[in-house]
Amino acid sequence: MNLQNASAVAMKDLREVFSNIGIYGPMFGVPLFFAIVLPVLTLYIATNAAPAAVIKLVQLPVQPSDIYLKSLAFTLFFAVNVLGPIFMTMPIFTASVIAADSFVGEKERKTGEALLSMPISNNELLLGKLLASFIPAVVLTLGVFALYGGVVDYLAYGQFHVYLLPTVPWLMMLAASPLLAIAAMGIVVFVSSNVKSIKEAQQISSLLVLPVLLMPFASIFGAAKITFSFMLYLIIGLAVADLLIIYIAAKRFKREAML
Repeated sequence: MNLQNASAVAMKDLREVFSNIGIYGPMFGVPLFFAIVLPVLTLYIATNAAPAAVIKLVQLPVQPSDIYLKSLAFTLFFAVNVLGPIFMTMPIFTASVIAADSFVGEKERKTGEALLSMPISNNELLLGKLLASFIPAVVLTLGVFALYGGVVDYLAYGQFHVYLLPTVPWLMMLAASPLLAIAAMGIVVFVSSNVKSIKEAQQISSLLVLPVLLMPFASIFGAAKITFSFMLYLIIGLAVADLLIIYIAAKRFKREAML
């Protein structure tokens, strides 16, 4: 496999994707909202109306009158167990948006014929297009996680004089994010030959966020805890699933499907 050919395809797709100004809103606007606005709201709720139920959620042996510990526990619990999984959806959305434009967009723009004439193999073409989706998704996710962690720590230190992030489960969520991006890209490749529009491909791949969004509710209701062991099993499961999804997607991928 010629990596130069794959890199050339990736650069071409990245230029095409980021030349569309309409993609900047959903790609950057929503993550920035989550990274900046939600920490402020979390701290406000924690310091002004932290619910007594937080003691049960995080299992702290404190009395309801201990407002400081209740507020601190609520902020930490919310930052890791509730907003953490929400940020894990970022690579899914980003990768699916770019991958759908890269694969199905060729069909919509009627530019697929140029791919047929390129002197590269199907595997090189597939790798290039996957890289064009994977790199922005991972970079954006790293940036959003870092920004959110910085905002949370800045606010928490100002209020409680402690830094809350990163924790081990938080870092493992970050480690799982590239695997979620790969899964989203593989699903787009898998369905690209059976859908006619970018929106259809995005909607199908975005279904991957549903199980991720169950994690905050599982934590709130005590059904599961986002711990080191939980995240380790999740990462292993995602890695196995990614290998299977990419294997099937590579077998099904044909550049003629983008005509």
